[in-house]
Amino acid sequence: MPFQRSRGPMRITAVERAAAFAALGCPPWELGLCASCGQLMRRYGRNAAMNCNVCRAVLNGR
Repeated sequence: MPFQRSRGPMRITAVERAAAFAALGCPPWELGLCASCGQLMRRYGRNAAMNCNVCRAVLNGR
């Protein structure tokens, strides 16, 4: 089942944010939402992307 974007703004707890930046290996202020699917990813900072890896693969036809 594909991820569906919620109608309201996404709110995550401090624990979820800490787990996300630990897993992604970036500071918490570089976290953001994928422009296509809305998944939490490394969106800001040096070498960051606008879309997550899955959405980039789909956009590139792979």
